[in-house]
Amino acid sequence: MVATKSDEAVLRGWLATMPREARSKVLAIASPASFPGGTEMMREGDHVGQFGIVKSGRIALSLGVSGRGQVVIETAEVGEVFGLSALVPPHRATTTVTAIGDVDALVVDASAIRSLFEQDCEFAASVYFAVARALLGRLDAAHEALIDLSGGASSAVP
Repeated sequence: MVATKSDEAVLRGWLATMPREARSKVLAIASPASFPGGTEMMREGDHVGQFGIVKSGRIALSLGVSGRGQVVIETAEVGEVFGLSALVPPHRATTTVTAIGDVDALVVDASAIRSLFEQDCEFAASVYFAVARALLGRLDAAHEALIDLSGGASSAVP
C-alpha cells in the first residue's frame, strides 16, 4: 500500500508505464534497499542479479570511456529504474551505477521476476514493454552524451 509521498512518486515513474496488475506483481516481490552516497551499486560489465527503482535520491549512470575514465551519461531520479540488464541475457551491467548522495530504492530479484514471466506471459509482455521504453530513453541519453563528448553535432538525419 502506498504510504508516503516518495511511494506515490515511485508509482508515477517507470511503474506507471505498465498495467496496474503488473505493477502490483513487481511491487509484491520488491524489497527496500538503502545506499549511502558514493556507493557503487553496479559496475559496468559485472553480473547483475537485481534491478531497482529509485525511491529517493539520485543515481549516476556512467560508462568507462578510454582516456576519460567514467563518464556520466545520465542521472536517474525518483521513480526511475536502473539495472535492467538483470532482465536481459547475459545479465551484465551496461553502465556503472553510483549513488549521488543517499539513495533509497526498491530492488527486485531478477530470478524471481523471470520465474513470474514463465508463469504469466501477459505479465512478462507488460514488463518487457516498460523495459523497452526505459532502454529507449537510455539510448537517447547515451547518444546525447556521445555528441557532447565529441564536441560536435549529431550526424543523424532528422
